Amino acid sequence: MKTQYAFTVAAILILATQPHVAFSQADHSAHTNMSQMSSVPKKAEKKTTYVCPMHPHIEGEHGDNCPICGMALVPAKTDDDHAAHSSLSAEDLEGSHRIDASMVQAIGVKTAPVKLEVFGDDIRAYGRVVPSSRVANNVTLRVEGWIENLAASALGDVIEKGQRLFDLNSPQLISAQADYLTAKKLGNDDIAQAAADRLKQLGVDDKAFMLIQQQEKPLTAVPIHAAAQGVVTKLNVNNGDYIKPGMPLLSIQDLTTVWVEADVPERDLGGLKVGDRTMVILPEIGKKRLGKVAYIHPVVDPKTRTGQVRIELRNPKGTLKPDSFVDVVFTAEKRHRVAVPIQAVLRSSMGSYVLRWLGEGRFKPVMVTTGAKSGEFIEIRKGLEQGQEIVTSGQFLLDAEASLKSGMGSMAGHDHGNMDMSIDEPAQGGNPHAGH
Repeated sequence: MKTQYAFTVAAILILATQPHVAFSQADHSAHTNMSQMSSVPKKAEKKTTYVCPMHPHIEGEHGDNCPICGMALVPAKTDDDHAAHSSLSAEDLEGSHRIDASMVQAIGVKTAPVKLEVFGDDIRAYGRVVPSSRVANNVTLRVEGWIENLAASALGDVIEKGQRLFDLNSPQLISAQADYLTAKKLGNDDIAQAAADRLKQLGVDDKAFMLIQQQEKPLTAVPIHAAAQGVVTKLNVNNGDYIKPGMPLLSIQDLTTVWVEADVPERDLGGLKVGDRTMVILPEIGKKRLGKVAYIHPVVDPKTRTGQVRIELRNPKGTLKPDSFVDVVFTAEKRHRVAVPIQAVLRSSMGSYVLRWLGEGRFKPVMVTTGAKSGEFIEIRKGLEQGQEIVTSGQFLLDAEASLKSGMGSMAGHDHGNMDMSIDEPAQGGNPHAGH
């Protein structure tokens, strides 16, 4: 009986102690884990440094203002920020400048891509009607003598081809006629032919020669006829004047064909070529004429910075009067060219340049060679490639900001060793251009 009682008490004690043992083990395990977690060192928090955008040497904390200019301090750029430019080449970064993002926003920087634009808008110019030098006829003689029976006696006289202009009383011509007629009477054909050739060399035309043959005696006054039709534009002789060989007597201008000399701005000459269609407008009489570019002069007027473009027009009715002013509209061929907005191009003593935008507040000045203009765009012949980004607004403020931070002079007014100066800038003129 005593043995059974002792066994029962032992069993009760074992059962009573088991939960305590389990709990103690769990509690010990949790305590161990908490101790291990508390023993892991915490990662040190990185403190942000704030600097003045205008005076980077001024540092402070969030909410502070610069004691020099009063601007709010902004987070300073870190090495992580510079990692964003790892995609830029060393050539891109060379000569570049950088400003803070807050300053980019404050300045109002705007950018645009370099892309292909359609060039070939209508080009307008002023022109002047001038006589065609190809159909001008200046009358001179190879012998001396006296002018008689002057028919073309006033400027503006209309002359037909073969019409008598005047008679010439010349002892030399009388002697040459006598030699010819004598040889002909003697039947010496060789001498007669030589005498006839001499008369023609002295200026006797076919119509006058036939008259000599018909009369069979020397003419005291040999008639001189017009070699071409036209209008008398110059008259240097009167009846009874004595003339010498080579003297300019009168000029006859054929006005059935005239030229229009149009003064085209230098910037637009590159968009024209021989054969381009034109519309010539006569504002005084309200008429229009279609034409084509016949010739583009190879030089530019140094004063007006314009080049002359010649248009040849038929003028059978004499509608186009020499020295009349006309308006000319050229329809240039449509072409795609690499271009940027006009306002993106800046000028300096070194030439034309733009600010290429590299991203994240970074930019660099790039020298360019410009070409023709079309609307609000200007052609870029050298210096930029399609797809690159350029600054179109805020360039001067970026210039000033870069100058303050780098201690260098204005990018537009000083010789920057980092600029690519291998591109020559052609003279740009007249045009006088909005946005430059």
